[in-house]
Formats: sequence, C-alpha cells, structure tokens
Amino acid sequence: MRYTKTQKKKVNHLNQLLFQKYGGQGWWPTTREPGKQPVYYPGKEGRRVSDIEAFEIIVGSILTQNNTWSNTEKAIMNLSTLNLLDVRHMMEADPQTMASAIVSARYYNQKSIRLIEIAKNLHKAGGIKTLRKVSTEELRKILLSFTGIGKETADSILCYAFSREIFVVDTYTSRLFQRLDLPCSSYEEIQNLVHCSIKPSAAEYGDLHARIVKLSATGDVKTFSMESNAKSE
Repeated sequence: MRYTKTQKKKVNHLNQLLFQKYGGQGWWPTTREPGKQPVYYPGKEGRRVSDIEAFEIIVGSILTQNNTWSNTEKAIMNLSTLNLLDVRHMMEADPQTMASAIVSARYYNQKSIRLIEIAKNLHKAGGIKTLRKVSTEELRKILLSFTGIGKETADSILCYAFSREIFVVDTYTSRLFQRLDLPCSSYEEIQNLVHCSIKPSAAEYGDLHARIVKLSATGDVKTFSMESNAKSE
C-alpha cells in the first residue's frame, strides 16, 4: 500500500497532538496485588512485562471484547483473588467457577470456555517464555489460530504482552481516521499507514492506540482538531 507524504505527516502530527493532550497512558494495566485494581505504568510504555503479566494481558484482551474496561477490571480482580491468572491454574479451572468470576465481562459462559482453551493452547505451545522466541509474524498466526482471538485482539497481545512493534486498530481508530480523511478502508490499510508514518516502536504504537481510546472515551472526538495543542487534564 502506498501513502502520500501528506498522509504520513498527518499521522505523525496526530500522534504528537494526542500526546500533548493526554500524555503517556501507561498501558497495559496489570495486577500488583490479588483482588486489587490493575495498575497503569505511565512513562513505561513498551516495557517488557513478566510472563505472569503477559498472561493477564492475554486474559484481559479476551474479557474486554464487547465490554467496558471497568467491567473487565472487576473480572480480572476476581480471577486474581482465585489465583486463576496463571496458565496452569486456568487450564485446569472449572468452567462454571470461571464463568461466575467473570460475570461482569459479558458473554461470560462463552469467554470462560475460551479462556480455558487458550490457556491449554498456550501451555501446549510451550508457554509465554517459549512464545517470546517466536517471530512476530509466526506468533500472530499462532494467536489467530486460537478460538476467540481476531486481528485486534491478536495485535493487542503482540503489542502489550510481547512488546512487538505492531499497531492495534479498533473501531475508535477507524472512526477517527475517517473523520480526519485518512485512509481507513480496511484494518490493514490503517495499520500499514501507522507503521509507515511512525518509527517502529511498541511503546509508540501502543501508546498511540491507548490515547485514541482515551480520546473516544472522553467524548472529545467530535471536537478534536488537528490544530489543537492544548493539554487537557
């Protein structure tokens, strides 16, 4: 796919403006203490997370599908209390126990079964430590082969759990790019444009995605201007 210099500059400018407006978002939040809210790490975007944190991010990426993050957090907190944010423990978990713990995540019966299967698949593949050694392209194929993981979820896992240089495209990004008259006809078109416009970096790609989500969550999309550089609280 070919993009013009103007389009690339526009994406770079968007990235800068959103950073000026919101600063670093510190995604992906992970649990420090069982039963407590996951913690964000502003200023440490793109950091290498532990294997345990990586699995929690994988679980969170499934739970947040068709769901709000606040409700996903409740499910994460319940799972951490039950010591189920662990590959071995989750793969051996009772589906009903899992479903009860993640009831706030919507479609909890389906998600409980999927999470257990994903844990089994991860274990079969050698676990997080082994998957870290796999190339990004191959790891993406592996993730996409798991039931319940599509392109957006796979790329979220790659970027935040494995610190891979890949941009996550979601509905918010598509709407924003459309509003800004940037190429947005497909997932790949948006992703490739960002990859061509911003130097490869898990930190930059991950935080841009997080800031676009922030922009949408605050309802500022309709009033957002590429000319604005005001820092918001």
